[in-house]
Amino acid sequence: MSDASDLDEAQHTLSGNPSDEESYDTRRPRYSSDEEEDDDENDDELRRDGFVVDDDEEEEQPRRKKKKKRRRHLEQSAEVFDEEDLALVAENTFGVREQTPRLKRLKRGRGRRASDDDDELRAELDDLMDTNESPGADYADEPRRDVDRDDDLGLFGNEESDAEVDDYRAARRAERRGHANSRDERLDTAYEEVRDNGVQAGAHERTGAMASFLAEGMDAIDDDTWMELQDIFGSGEEYAFAMEAPLADRDPSREKTLADVFEPAELEAKMMTQRDEDIRTSDVPERMQMRATGAESLRPLSEDEIEEETTWVMRQLHSWLTRQEARRGREHKSEWDTDNTSDEPTLFQHADFANERFLAAVLSVLKLLSQDFYEVPFIARHRREVFVTAESESDVHGEEPPTREWLSIDDLWKLYDFDLQFRGLLAARRHLQNMVRRLKGEGVDDSTREISHEDEAYASELIASASGVEDIMDVTEWLQAHYADVIQKWSRERAGMKRVQNLGLKERAKRNGTDRFVERFGITARQVGDNVSTPGRHTVDSNTSEMPLDAARELVGTELVSPDIALKAAKATFSSMLELDPQLRRFVRAYCDEHVCVVVRPTDKGLREVTHDEHPAFAFKFLKQKPVAEFMGSAQFIELEKAVHDGLLRMQLSLSGEYRFDNHDLRTDDAVFSEDRDRSARAVTVQLDEHMRSSASGDVAAAWDTVRSDALFTAVRDHLLPQMWRETVQKLHQQAFDYVADACRRSLEQRIDVQAARTSSMRTGKKPRVAVVAGGGFDASSRGALRVVVVDEHGACSEDFSADSMRMQSSGALADGDGVAVLRGVLERQRIDVVAVSGMALQTRRLFDDVQSVVNEFCSHTGDDVLVTYASDEVARLWWDSDAARAELPQLRKEERYCVCVARTLQEPAAGYATLGRDLLHLTLHKSQRSVDQSLLFIVVERALVNVVSKIGVDINDLAQHVHKQPMLQYVSGLGSRKAHAILSRISGGHDLESRSDLIVRRLCTRTVFVNCASFLRVNPPVMDVLDDTRIHPEDYDLARKMALDALDIEDDVEDDNRRGRKRADGPSRYVAEVMRRSPEKLDELDLVKYAEELKRLLDVHKLETLKAIKHELQHPNEDPRSEFVPPDDAHVLRMLTGEVVGESLKEDGSTMVSGTIIRVQPRFAIARLDSGLEGFIGVANIADYRVEEASDELAPGQAIVAVVKRIDLEKMSLDLSMRKSDIDTACGRARDLVPDPAHVDPYFDTDAEAVLRERARAVQKKTTARMRSIPHPLFKPLNGREAEQYLATRPRGDCVIRPSSRGMDHIAITWKVGDNLFQHIDVREENKPHENALGLSFTVGDLSYSDLDELIALHVDPIMRKLDEVKRNPKFYDPETDPLYVSEPLSDVLGPNDYSQEFRDRRLSLWEKRVTRHLDTLAQSTGRGAYCVSLSLAKPGSLVLSFKPTPDYRGIIKWTARVEPNEYKLGERGRYPNISGLINGFKMMQTKNAKPREKSREPREERSGRSGRWGGTSSWNAPQSQSQSQSQWNSTSSRGWN
Repeated sequence: MSDASDLDEAQHTLSGNPSDEESYDTRRPRYSSDEEEDDDENDDELRRDGFVVDDDEEEEQPRRKKKKKRRRHLEQSAEVFDEEDLALVAENTFGVREQTPRLKRLKRGRGRRASDDDDELRAELDDLMDTNESPGADYADEPRRDVDRDDDLGLFGNEESDAEVDDYRAARRAERRGHANSRDERLDTAYEEVRDNGVQAGAHERTGAMASFLAEGMDAIDDDTWMELQDIFGSGEEYAFAMEAPLADRDPSREKTLADVFEPAELEAKMMTQRDEDIRTSDVPERMQMRATGAESLRPLSEDEIEEETTWVMRQLHSWLTRQEARRGREHKSEWDTDNTSDEPTLFQHADFANERFLAAVLSVLKLLSQDFYEVPFIARHRREVFVTAESESDVHGEEPPTREWLSIDDLWKLYDFDLQFRGLLAARRHLQNMVRRLKGEGVDDSTREISHEDEAYASELIASASGVEDIMDVTEWLQAHYADVIQKWSRERAGMKRVQNLGLKERAKRNGTDRFVERFGITARQVGDNVSTPGRHTVDSNTSEMPLDAARELVGTELVSPDIALKAAKATFSSMLELDPQLRRFVRAYCDEHVCVVVRPTDKGLREVTHDEHPAFAFKFLKQKPVAEFMGSAQFIELEKAVHDGLLRMQLSLSGEYRFDNHDLRTDDAVFSEDRDRSARAVTVQLDEHMRSSASGDVAAAWDTVRSDALFTAVRDHLLPQMWRETVQKLHQQAFDYVADACRRSLEQRIDVQAARTSSMRTGKKPRVAVVAGGGFDASSRGALRVVVVDEHGACSEDFSADSMRMQSSGALADGDGVAVLRGVLERQRIDVVAVSGMALQTRRLFDDVQSVVNEFCSHTGDDVLVTYASDEVARLWWDSDAARAELPQLRKEERYCVCVARTLQEPAAGYATLGRDLLHLTLHKSQRSVDQSLLFIVVERALVNVVSKIGVDINDLAQHVHKQPMLQYVSGLGSRKAHAILSRISGGHDLESRSDLIVRRLCTRTVFVNCASFLRVNPPVMDVLDDTRIHPEDYDLARKMALDALDIEDDVEDDNRRGRKRADGPSRYVAEVMRRSPEKLDELDLVKYAEELKRLLDVHKLETLKAIKHELQHPNEDPRSEFVPPDDAHVLRMLTGEVVGESLKEDGSTMVSGTIIRVQPRFAIARLDSGLEGFIGVANIADYRVEEASDELAPGQAIVAVVKRIDLEKMSLDLSMRKSDIDTACGRARDLVPDPAHVDPYFDTDAEAVLRERARAVQKKTTARMRSIPHPLFKPLNGREAEQYLATRPRGDCVIRPSSRGMDHIAITWKVGDNLFQHIDVREENKPHENALGLSFTVGDLSYSDLDELIALHVDPIMRKLDEVKRNPKFYDPETDPLYVSEPLSDVLGPNDYSQEFRDRRLSLWEKRVTRHLDTLAQSTGRGAYCVSLSLAKPGSLVLSFKPTPDYRGIIKWTARVEPNEYKLGERGRYPNISGLINGFKMMQTKNAKPREKSREPREERSGRSGRWGGTSSWNAPQSQSQSQSQWNSTSSRGWN
């Protein structure tokens, strides 16, 4: 094997490039055809002489041909080697490999080999993702596919030739390889040696797999030895052909793509898939492409389709606004109607369906969206004339008329969504029309027609009248059912494989003969549908005189064995025909939309958990016949779905209008729900039955009417209504999602629609220099508790310090905190505009006071104007430790990065929030945001950034220089993440734009995208045109210049300027610059109305709104239209620092309960700290209902408490709390009325049902529930038994909690963890109580007494745990849940999740009993004698169960229960044993004693069975011999011990 073969093998991994053949010829060794022919001739001679014997010559010949063909193929597709290939050749030839630095690369695709194409594609990908590289090495240089569209704006020209565009990639690739040529030159000598050695060495060359394996010892092996090794072991390449793809599957001319090299997930994350490339280069706004679901979504609509879309949108709007108006007209409003909607905008406030101007406005906007592909921000700013019109036509000539803005920007976004929905309708309709055309055999021979003319006309009529996707799907399903065999045949032909054929409706009816019987029904399903849409169109044929059952006898055969079955089959066939008819579906859908209601009832789990007003599902726990229209404008349905999914509630849609549930017996709900389904189906059947009832009288006609009615009822109940319910639920979910998404969008927009923080002396639009002082929540172990970071106006960190205190001491004897000097130094060295204070704990409030004191003192001496404010850190908390933060600011610690982000968000809120990307959804925007689809939610939420960024615009050159601002660019109209990244990658590194025209000239974007984004991208400084640094669109530059000339009352004599050689200092808009700098007030003298009228007369365009916008921009260039920054109020600060929301989590009405820990006790008060960090004041009068002399009598530091919020002091950020029992009872709701507060429940809430539950709970409470109390002990938790078990479930075995007891105020309970999901509840009686609410001075458990709770735990609970540990070490202990026999059956699969219910306990107990029984059966059968074991007791936790099987034939087991006491085991009434061995012996003795009286009755049977009946296992009795003899026989019917 030669080196040439190695080179050819390596070439398999490279993609061929025909354009490189010439360069390859001069560098790569080829195979010689003469040598091949000589080799073949030598082989033939050897075969003829008998030296070579080929057992399978017929198979060998094709293989040789393939090898020759492959060699010729490789010669044609050869390519230059890269450095790694040459190193590999050198290694195989000389045993030496040159060490070259390896580049850091992405993970390669599975099973792919490295090649030079891989490296090239990696370099290309790295260049694309690196915005700091030079533009010459950037992918964005690739010409856009749509650049060749005519620039009808008339702004730019002199584009590059098409030839340059076509040759760009080739030049680009050559440029990338250029750097490798210099490296290859120094390897040419070695390469020539390799080539020469490869040709001369021939078959003796040491190459291949074995050579690679023995590379290190190759020098010590001579040629003869090497040949012998190859003769014995082979060359290692004998099976290489198996690893190669067939030649037929290879395309050497195909260039490798990124998808061939990298994992799909990596390409998708870096936006480098083919779809990303299509989006990046397509001349359609990126967000419009991202919402697209197919080619139909990106096709410009025709004029007829626009007219149809307008009609469809108007119909949707009218229905939507009607429902919305009905909801607003309700007098009663629940919390779901007012939740986060105080500032909810009213969409389409000026909608007037009778006004042609409103209709024209909607039509024009839809044209701009669907034909021109203009985004909403562009339309809202630069196409205002289409939706802002004069109030009337009778305006005085020349005067500015009053105008009406028909559509707001929120309305435009709604039309944007309607456009997408309509395109979905068009796509579904087009698919259906193609199906009908194919069934007609269109484009094929007429003999291939499958659909009848009647069905074709019916389908066409239905398609034309379809008003929604649902109607189209109805017709599609109808065709698929009637022509299933044809459609399945198409599928089989397309797939090229045989599939099991599913018969269609017609074929099934023909096969069993029911089609002929259905014809005797007197009316078809289609005729019933016609009667529904046009009453009286068809009548029922009632000529038959035969009863239905008699007529069914004709169908009796092999498939239908009786007339009853035949009649049922016929009714089922007719029912299927009815439920598939599109007209019937349309009627049922309309009826359901008008009458359907929602009924909700709690499940057993819901009754246990949804018990108080604060539960999210309480407001709709009981709903009686709530119309679906009432769900509009709230997120309630999403929360309802979540509760249903969690098993808390049951929901059912109903048409009956009846509510027959028995509130006193909720167990009957299942039966009532079933009856209601039938009543709903009957209600629809009554509406349809009249359209298929015969006019004849008599028994026969009545019988046929009954048959038809039964079939209709079945179709409605089993098919139509379930489908309508699915559609209704989907609509309600979408409705609720739209509400939640819009609420989240508005919440985010409120946060970013704010100007930068600035002082009153700062110029508008100037960014402040911010010093951030942050503390509270930081790690102070290394650098101090405080951070001081200075961020300049560009967002860069210029200084950072750490300190421990900012406290200024009023007394000269004490030194100021170390941070005071630091902050003063910063204020002295730099011009600081804003000092922001932020932190993650309530201590930040004190820090703010300290910082304000330092700054005020400094300003009083210097006279500087410095704003001190709290700063929100919600963005910083998400960003400070992210990968993006570490990559951008690697030199800073995360605390400093936190401060930098706080400052940047103050400087530009939009930029700060834009850096989060999809992490925006981690912000708290709405309480239901986690319950909806997050991907769809982000699409709506990011519209907030699109709106705000479009308001203010961006300086594109500034973005290119500052990485943290670059995420804003993707939210510019027309752009997106892909297009924005492509632009930034081209202009980064000092390649700034000189004018907006560079976007086209430098091919940064295409025409439509340019029109969308141009006015929102400012160029600063404006080198070519001053208008490039304004928000005036390039298409309106001429208007701005004309207005400037008219304002200055001069004419722009261009020819004179050129003739005289004068230079334009400000380009073509020099007069615009003069007006902006010197006399913007002159623009007020212009008559914009006359100017607009002249434009209308000459150009037939409306430009009044545009002229107004130009005037305002020239007078106030780049004015920030957002609201001014206002420092957060106390309630907002409280929420930032603690997460507590006044009015939600904290209320002053006495209904908010909080838990905390006492941190300080004084005689007249105590201070408690809540989990959120808030501190609460507890006066001595609010500790108990009875008189308390000093707080220390009841409270102690470290004591856990439960209290009620009485007052919120926002100024001090503290609470007034009460621990009085009466206040706690009121807050718990135990003293409230039986009827819930109407403000907390739905208007359709069943208050009677809730009253019954509360009355029942109150009765149970009086018997079993103790009043809530507080016990001064660290282990005390205000929990009940179930809650205590849930609390201990994840804690170690032996942990315990002290909790209130249900037995009264003189009892407490101790719950401790015995084992996994096994807990013992110990009843403790309190003795010597000073008063009712005080803790007893001694405690009794059974007969044992203890002086305090710690002693009780140490001397009672802990010894019991040690006793149980002793039991587990005994060899007779058996744990059913850890038995290796059941290791393949996890308990979670067998028992289900532990919901701490009695049902779960019963299932677990049954499982234990089965496994113990099986264990003893197996043990007894294996030993041939009795068996016993010891296990924990599930029925009585903390006790033991001794299970005994006397003989292998004994049916069942005998159980004894032993109590575990702190110092002994108790068995029966008198048995007491100090250890487990004694317990087992005592158990055996008791069992023996019980068996003796019946030994005689058992002896005959044992003699017959021949069984010994001795004990099994490995343990013995350890009893005297006399006892052993008496235990030799056991009575199989011995009585059980006490249990």
